[in-house]
Amino acid sequence: MDDQNEDLIPPKQSLFPVNAEDIVDNALQSLDEQQAKEVTKKAADEVVRIAVEKRKAEYRSDRAQEEMRNLINNANLLDEKVGDYRINSTFETATGTTSVEIKKSRTNFNLIIVAVVLLLLLTVGLVVVMKS
Repeated sequence: MDDQNEDLIPPKQSLFPVNAEDIVDNALQSLDEQQAKEVTKKAADEVVRIAVEKRKAEYRSDRAQEEMRNLINNANLLDEKVGDYRINSTFETATGTTSVEIKKSRTNFNLIIVAVVLLLLLTVGLVVVMKS
């Protein structure tokens, strides 16, 4: 009966699935002392590198937020003092680059108003001509 059970198990295959953590743990346990020191040093270097990158990302994020606040304040000032403006700005954030465009154009609004007024005058003029 035992021979039959052994035949059911494929060769070189575990009954339990092996995950990445198991493989890493197994590899680390099989290191000699010198190899373990080298891996520990590399791991420490990587932890420092990640910490530096995190700090840089936080700095970029803080700086970008401050620049965006300044951009909004400048746009608000332009709203009060200038009719038309366009501001294009690019910020380096923690996750990449963000581009922002703020524009205010009264010219288009004024053109629309003038066109509507002219259309009304033309319509009124046509109505007057047709009644005559």
